[in-house]
Amino acid sequence: MPRPRAHVDTALLADAFAADGLHGTSSSALAQAVDLAKPTLYAHGGSKEALFLHAVQAEVERVLARLAAAAERTPAGRGARRSAVVAAEALLEHAAVRPSGARLLAHTARHRSSRVADLVTAAVRRVPDYVEAELRRDLTADELDATLAPWLARGVVAAAWSLAETRAGERRPSRGALAELAAAAVPVPPPPDAASWPAA
Repeated sequence: MPRPRAHVDTALLADAFAADGLHGTSSSALAQAVDLAKPTLYAHGGSKEALFLHAVQAEVERVLARLAAAAERTPAGRGARRSAVVAAEALLEHAAVRPSGARLLAHTARHRSSRVADLVTAAVRRVPDYVEAELRRDLTADELDATLAPWLARGVVAAAWSLAETRAGERRPSRGALAELAAAAVPVPPPPDAASWPAA
C-alpha cells in the first residue's frame, strides 16, 4: 500500500497525466504514480481537476525557467531569429529531459469540459506568451514588424514541440538543427543597401 506523504511531487503528477490527460487518467493511477494513498492525494489536491491544473502549472513553470535560463546565457542584441532559435532549443531540451511533461503541455493539457479548462489553457499559453515578449523586443530592435510576434511565437513553440517527438528507428538531426527549423519563419533584417556602405 502506498505510504502517505506530506508532499505531492508535481513532476510525477504531470507524468501520470501526460499520456491520457485529465479525463483519461484514473484516480487510482494518479495515486499509484505519486506513491500516495488516494485520500492523502485528494487531501492535498482537493480534486482530480485541481491536481491536473497544479501539474500543468508546475510543468509550465519548469519550461519558463528553462527558457529564461537559455535567454540569460545568450548575448543581448542577438536579433529575433537568434532569439527564436534559443527558445526552440530550450523547448527541445525540456522535451528531451521531461518528455512526458512536454507531451502534457503540447497535447494532453488541452480539453474543454472541466471546471479548470480555462485555467489550464491560460497556463499553457504562458509559454508562447514568454516567447512572444522576447520576439516582440527583438523584432523591434531589428526594425521588423513586431506585430507578427504573437503568430511567430506560437509557430516556434508548436514547431519545437512537434520536432521534439521521436519515432522508433528515426535518426534525428542535432538539437541545434531542429531549433533552426523551428525558428525558420522568424525574419532576419535585410542586408544594408549597398549605396549606404561607407566608401573604401
